[in-house]
Amino acid sequence: MIKGILFDKDGTLIDFSLWRNAGINVIETILKEYNIEDGKLNIDLQRAIGIKEKGVEPFGALAYGSHEDVAHELHTVLKKHIDIDFNTFETYVVELMRKEVLRDDVEFKEIVSIRSLYEFLSSNNIKMGLATADSRQSAMHFINKLNLHDSFDFIGSYDGTMKMKPHKDMCMRFCTMYDLEPGEVAIVGDSYTDMVFALNSGAIGVGVLSGVSSKINLKDVANVIIPSVESLFDRSVLEALDEKSFEARELQTA
Repeated sequence: MIKGILFDKDGTLIDFSLWRNAGINVIETILKEYNIEDGKLNIDLQRAIGIKEKGVEPFGALAYGSHEDVAHELHTVLKKHIDIDFNTFETYVVELMRKEVLRDDVEFKEIVSIRSLYEFLSSNNIKMGLATADSRQSAMHFINKLNLHDSFDFIGSYDGTMKMKPHKDMCMRFCTMYDLEPGEVAIVGDSYTDMVFALNSGAIGVGVLSGVSSKINLKDVANVIIPSVESLFDRSVLEALDEKSFEARELQTA
C-alpha cells in the first residue's frame, strides 16, 4: 500500500465554491472602485476568469492560475473600457483576492470530514499532507477555522520558500521528511495542474471529480480517477493505488 498522500485543498478537501464567491466579490469591488455600473461588463469579467452560471471552468484563471493570472485576465477586459495601469491593477487585485479568502465569515465546506480521513489514513500507516497553491497565511486560516492543527503530517503552501505546483518541490519535501520514495506517494487533486504535479514528482496521480474538473479533463494525466476523497475510506481503493496495471486500478475506482 502507498505510504503517503498529498491532498490539494480547494475542490478536493474543501468545496471550491468559496473561490467562485471570492471571484464574484472581487469583480463587484473593482467595478465599485472605478465607478462602473455595467451588468454586461460584470458578466464579461466573470467569464474572463472562468466563472460560469453554475460552477467554474477547469482551465480558467480562477481554477487553474494564480492571483496574478486572475488580475491579467480581468485587466484584458477592463482596459477596453478604462485606462488603467496594469502593475497598479495587479497589486490591487492580488490583495483583494487575498483578503477575500482570509475573511472571518468565509465558510469552508468540507467534502468529507478531514479529521476522520486523517485518522483513517493514520490507522493504515499512511502519512497525510496538504499541497496547496495558497499562501501560508491562507492555508493556516483554513486550518485554524476548522481546528485541523493535528490533522496533517505536512503542510505545503506558497510560503516564499516552497515552489508552486506543478513543480515537484512540495512532494520532494514531503518525501524527505518521512523517508518516502515518490512512487510511494499519491497526489490527490481536482485539477489538471495537480495531475501534472504528480507526473513531475514521479508520484501516483489521483484525480477527483468533486471540484472543477470532469473525467475528460483528467483522464489523460491521472493514473486513477475517483468520485471524491470519500472513496479513500475504502481500503481496497487504497490498495488499488499500488497496482502496476492502470486497468486493475480503474476497476476498483470510478
